[in-house]
Amino acid sequence: MAKRLLLTRARPQAEAFASDVRNQTGLTPFIAPMQEMRDLPVEIDLAGITALAFTSKNGVEAFARKSPLRLPAYCVGKATATRAQALGFEARSTLGNVESLKEILPDSGVLHLHGRHVAGLLGVPHLAIYEQVALPLSQEATARLSAGEIAAVALFSPRSSRLLMDIWQPDWPKEPVFYALSEAVAAPLRALGQPRICDTPDAASMLRLLSADYPA
Repeated sequence: MAKRLLLTRARPQAEAFASDVRNQTGLTPFIAPMQEMRDLPVEIDLAGITALAFTSKNGVEAFARKSPLRLPAYCVGKATATRAQALGFEARSTLGNVESLKEILPDSGVLHLHGRHVAGLLGVPHLAIYEQVALPLSQEATARLSAGEIAAVALFSPRSSRLLMDIWQPDWPKEPVFYALSEAVAAPLRALGQPRICDTPDAASMLRLLSADYPA
């Protein structure tokens, strides 16, 4: 029987990652989103703003839908910067965490655009421009977890971990191996054991970890 990897990310991100999982690991991805991204109806005041800071690809995409302006972008990691460049921004990236992003920001004129649920702020003016709407875990995913048919679960944000732990049932098998993008993502999962943590907080590191444990 194929070993299944549960992905609870918003569907667009989950599908993109699932394609790499199929190509680079021996896992079969099973997508059951527990979040959906929706733009917030906010006006973005760019008076005095000369650069933008993004801590997720979702923030880049939400801003691009709202505005044709392409100010210099400072991004938390390579994946976010790559998405920004694809949408026409001149982008710089850091090591994938908030502290490293703070170090490269200009002294003034920066606006941090993020989701309503944000893991960390940057100490500059900021605005939530999208929200991460929680979704119930699908009946099929619930059935597969309770039957022990999920070998691994990959989680990419602290909120993703909390949402899953909030609905986790005590009688479900503890068979899945949990894979966390960072220590912050891993924290809620420790109630069920020791999650595997990526070396760096990016999808490439997650793929390396999964392919090492489940080679193609």
